[in-house]
Amino acid sequence: MIGTTPAAAHANAVAAGALVDELARAGVRDVCVAPGARSTPLVLAVASHPALRPWVVTDERSAGFFAVGLARASRRAVAVVCTSGTAVANLGPAVAEASFAEVPLLLLTADRPTELRDCGAPQTIRQPGLFAHHARWSVDAAVPDDGAALAAYFRSLACRAVGTAVAAPMGPVHLNLPFREPLLDPTVARAGSHADTGRPDGRPWTAVAPATLGVGHDTVAELTRIARSSRRGLLVCGPATGTQPSYVAAADLGRRLGWPVLADPLSGVRHGPHDRSAVLDAYDIVLRSPVFRDRHGADVIMRFGAVPTSKALQQYLSTTCAMHHVLVAAPGTWPDPLATVSAVVHADAAEVCDRMSEEVRDEPSARDAGWLAAWRDAADTVRRAVAAQLDAEPDLGELHVAPDLVAMLPDDAVLVVGNSLPVRHVDTFVGGTDKPLRILANRGANGIDGVLSTALGVAAGSGRPTALLVGDLSFLHDLGGLQIAARHSVDLLVVVLNNDGGAIFSFLPQAGLGSVFERYFATPHGLDLEPAVRMCGGTFARAATRDAFRSAVRDVLRRRGLRVIEVRSTRDQTRNRHAAIVEHALAQLHAGHGGGGT
Repeated sequence: MIGTTPAAAHANAVAAGALVDELARAGVRDVCVAPGARSTPLVLAVASHPALRPWVVTDERSAGFFAVGLARASRRAVAVVCTSGTAVANLGPAVAEASFAEVPLLLLTADRPTELRDCGAPQTIRQPGLFAHHARWSVDAAVPDDGAALAAYFRSLACRAVGTAVAAPMGPVHLNLPFREPLLDPTVARAGSHADTGRPDGRPWTAVAPATLGVGHDTVAELTRIARSSRRGLLVCGPATGTQPSYVAAADLGRRLGWPVLADPLSGVRHGPHDRSAVLDAYDIVLRSPVFRDRHGADVIMRFGAVPTSKALQQYLSTTCAMHHVLVAAPGTWPDPLATVSAVVHADAAEVCDRMSEEVRDEPSARDAGWLAAWRDAADTVRRAVAAQLDAEPDLGELHVAPDLVAMLPDDAVLVVGNSLPVRHVDTFVGGTDKPLRILANRGANGIDGVLSTALGVAAGSGRPTALLVGDLSFLHDLGGLQIAARHSVDLLVVVLNNDGGAIFSFLPQAGLGSVFERYFATPHGLDLEPAVRMCGGTFARAATRDAFRSAVRDVLRRRGLRVIEVRSTRDQTRNRHAAIVEHALAQLHAGHGGGGT
C-alpha cells in the first residue's frame, strides 16, 4: 500500500509511490490512465492507492478531455497519466482547453531519461516544455535513483503541482517524469525513510495555502461610485470559467442597480431559482437591430467571466461608447480580445457582485428609471416571437432541439453543448428557466474536438443526469470517446444534430464558394453513426418529428448507459429557418417599439 513502501522497493516505485500518495493527500481523487509501458511505475502506484479512482482510457486525447469534464464536475484537480512519445502530444488539445477554461489538470507524462533523448530511442520526443505556453507550471523531474533519497523531492513536487493547478487562474500543470529501466523489478535494497511513507498523520508533505482573491475595499468603493453615477448601465455575464458553477450574485446586483443583466447560457445566471427579474436571455437577436443598438447605448458596462458567446453582443460591446467599461476577471487572465475595456479588476466575480450589492442596497442612484424596462420589454417581445415561430413549424427542425431538450431535462441535470452551432442554438433559442440547470461547454479554446469525452467526464464526475448536444462532425471527431462509456458504464444522453457536415460555415461568406465550399468547408461525410454507437454498447434512435424527439428523450431519460438520439436536417434548411425566425423577431420588435425602443 502507498505510504508503507517496503525497504526493498526499486527507486522508480519509491518515487512514483511518493508522488501519487502526495497527490491523494493534496485532494486528488480521480486519475485518468492511458496505458503504456514507460508509465508502469505511475500506473502501479495509482492502481494500489485506496484513495484514488482510476479511469482507464486508451486514447490520450480522449483521456485528456475526459479529465477536463471530471475536473469541472467534481471541482477538484484531476490527474492524467500517459506513456512517453507521441502519446504526450495527443494531450495537447485538452491542455489548451484546460488552460483557457481555467480547469485544474495534472499531466503526469512518463519519459525516457536524459541519456536516451535525441539519439533515436523509440517512443522518445522532446517532452519537457511541450505545453509551456499553456501550462501554469512545467518541470522535467529528476530521474529516480537508488543512490539518492528523492522521496521528499517527489512529495514536495506533488504538493506544489496541485497548489499551482488550483490557484487562480486555475489550469494545467505538467510533470514530465523520466524513468530508467527496469520499470518493474525491485532489485535494489534500500533503507526506508520518513519521506518514503509520508507524514504519519495523513497531512500533505507541504501544505500550500491558496492565494486570496479578495477584492479591496477601495476597489469596491470605486466600482460602486461608478455604478451609482450611471444613468444607463449594463452587466454582462460571460461563461463561467474554472470549476466555478456560476456567479448568480450578478442577478441581484443588476436588480438593485436597475441594470439589465445580459446572461450567457454558460454563465450559470440565465437558469435557476434565483431572482431573474433583471436577467435577459434574448439579447442575441435584440442586438441585431441597429436601431435598438443606437438608442440603447450604455454609459457604464461591467463584464464578468469569459468572452460572451453571442457575436451580436460582442459587436455591441465593441461599438457602444461607454464612459466606463470594467472587466472583472481572474488574476493572470485578460479576456478582452476586442481591446475595449477601460479598467480590469483581477478578483473573484461572485465576491465583487456580493460586495457591490451590499454597497448599493437602498441607495439612490442617477439611473434612468425606464432603462431596464426597455431592455426587458424588447427581450420579452423577441422571445415570444421566436417561440411562436418554432411552435408554428410543423416539422422537426434543428432549431427545435435545444429548447425542447432543455424543457425536458430534470431539474438537477447538466447539459454539455458542443461548439460551432449547438452553443449558439442554446444562446439564441433557449430562454431562461427556474430549474437549476448547469450548462457547460469547452469554450476555453472553442474547439470541436474532445466534446464527447468531456461530457462523459462531466457525467462520471457529477453523478447528475447529463446530456450532450453536439453536431455530427464534432461527434465523429471524438468517436474514440465512445469506448469510455463502454469501459466505465457512464450514463450519458447524447443528442446529435446531423446535418451531414459543418453547418456553421453556411452562415459565413465561404458559403458562396460553390463546389469549393461543399468539398473543403461543408465537408459532407455521408456516414451512419448507429454502428459505432452500438459497437460500444449504446442505444441509438432517430427522431423524424417533434413528437418523436420528445418521446425519445422521455424514453431514454429512464434508461442507463450511453443513449444516442440523432436528429437529421439539412444545412440549407437550418440556415434559412434561422434567418426567417430572426427576421420575424426583429420585425415584431420594431413594430412594437417604434423601431427598436424609446
